[in-house]
Amino acid sequence: GSIQALFDDCAMAAADKLIADFGGPAWDEESYRKLYDKVRAEIVDTTVRTVGQVQQVLAAWAACERRLKAVRSPALLANLQDVRTQLDGLVKPGFVTAAGVGRLPDLMRYLVAADRRLQQMPANVQRDTTRMEKVHEMQDEYAWLLEQMPRGRPVPRPVLDVRWMIEELRVSYFAHALGTAYPISDKRIVKAIDALAP
Repeated sequence: GSIQALFDDCAMAAADKLIADFGGPAWDEESYRKLYDKVRAEIVDTTVRTVGQVQQVLAAWAACERRLKAVRSPALLANLQDVRTQLDGLVKPGFVTAAGVGRLPDLMRYLVAADRRLQQMPANVQRDTTRMEKVHEMQDEYAWLLEQMPRGRPVPRPVLDVRWMIEELRVSYFAHALGTAYPISDKRIVKAIDALAP
């Protein structure tokens, strides 16, 4: 979007974080006033810190974009398209609020992992393709789970978190040395989906 839109996104994400930190949302006037005062006192500092983190995320994203454009091989077309789709899903208008301030370090790790994957891809096409196909299987399972959710109602947080489990799986497959936020495998993702299916 624009610099202003990005800043607004950072401010919104900072507000979301503070509202949650201070026990919000509030449902009566007195609680709202207290919450408002607490958030107002912290919003500038939290927004500035968020902008700093987002700056690092965007630098990692830009590096990944440059490498993606530099890798050229007809044999890698599907693999490169997979990375393109991943990047478009991670960094897009509203991504800071959508991911949340707490997930910004994870976003950074996902982007570094994608960059490492691009570095290694030309030398290990078959291995990359095999792992990519496993990720696609998990994405299909997740798409099925989302289809099971009641229409017109918010998707529960644990269901949305499966999307981040798939990003962790990518890290474990393509940049294992970076480490994952928690133990992850395709079996764990399938188990989580089975447990969350209505």
